[in-house]
Amino acid sequence: MPIRKRRLYWDSNCFIALFNAEPTTPRPQLDALQATFEEMLGGQVKIVASDLYRVEVFGQRNDPKANAIAEQLEACPDFEMLPLRTQAHQIAGEMRVRCREAKRKLHSVDALHIAAAMLAKVDEMWTTEPKLVSRYEEGVLGSVKVCFPYLKQMRIPF
Repeated sequence: MPIRKRRLYWDSNCFIALFNAEPTTPRPQLDALQATFEEMLGGQVKIVASDLYRVEVFGQRNDPKANAIAEQLEACPDFEMLPLRTQAHQIAGEMRVRCREAKRKLHSVDALHIAAAMLAKVDEMWTTEPKLVSRYEEGVLGSVKVCFPYLKQMRIPF
């Protein structure tokens, strides 16, 4: 019986950190993003993102290089883009209300990413945003685990 692929939702910060090798992102997180991206290309893991990622990562301008990168990514069979629908907006709104009641701030775009992750039924949502991880740990977000990128196994460079 085949083993089910791990499904990970990446918010836009993960793609931005990976594509730009963001100096503000801790090295272990960058390593985990790179390794997991390679695993996706190798068919071992599925990465899910909402269609919101495209405008957040690549902007709204018509940049041929950015469009080519996005099209290559979206052509990968183990990359799944989830369109945001009314249900995601309702879930995000409810999440923002819970956060407000708990005296915590949650941006609409972050709430939409979490709602999309919940609807996609992923194993985890990865982010490089400390506030999102802390909101999850405080119990004011939805049912999907929100965490920093990490390596399941240490990689040994040869």
